Amino acid sequence: MTKMRTNCATLSAALMSALVMGALLTGLPDSAAAQGAGDRTLTYQILMGEDPVGTEQVRIEPQGDRTKVTVTATTRVKVLFINFRYDHKREELWKGGTLDSMTATTDDDGTPHKIEMARDDGGYYRLTVDGKAQKAPAGALPLTLWTPDVLKHRELLSVIDAAPYKVAARRVGAETVEAGGKVQEAAHHRIEGDVERDLWYAADGTLLKTRFKRSGYDITYVLK
Repeated sequence: MTKMRTNCATLSAALMSALVMGALLTGLPDSAAAQGAGDRTLTYQILMGEDPVGTEQVRIEPQGDRTKVTVTATTRVKVLFINFRYDHKREELWKGGTLDSMTATTDDDGTPHKIEMARDDGGYYRLTVDGKAQKAPAGALPLTLWTPDVLKHRELLSVIDAAPYKVAARRVGAETVEAGGKVQEAAHHRIEGDVERDLWYAADGTLLKTRFKRSGYDITYVLK
């Protein structure tokens, strides 16, 4: 009987591992699961090369049929004798897996920006950037990387000033990454085009890590 229980436990563990790897290999991470997993806060360390330069916090709050997401990022960088700062806060409201509205304020090294974006009855977005109305491309999504939904869109908008990016996403493969204090299985995706990002998502859609270049420097966000 003990041997049978051991064999069942081993089989169960193997089956769970296979299911996780299957999710990583056969499609996009489950963004619905990421949004519907209950209140949680994800904190990312921001690195320039190997040096910590800031943090980003993502607060996910399900509210009935909606999900409120609050993102706060702070970066302080010193290169030679020059100091750079970046402060960003945005609030996203999702409904049924679709972005319903977003507001974002940014201090980009002394240059302020504000974005207001809201979905109208026709499914298009009304967009106001720094007080000026703009037309948002149909099907565009802000470059909001916490959700793998960003991988499904060919047109993205900067979360700083709503600059449009034409992109394509491709799957690189299943990998392991060190994030959240442990080694985890992840699906590696890459966004290419007007903006480039490498992204690693867990099977439940949680962003574990992202990496890109800025001004020639490697920038990495990794889940703490």
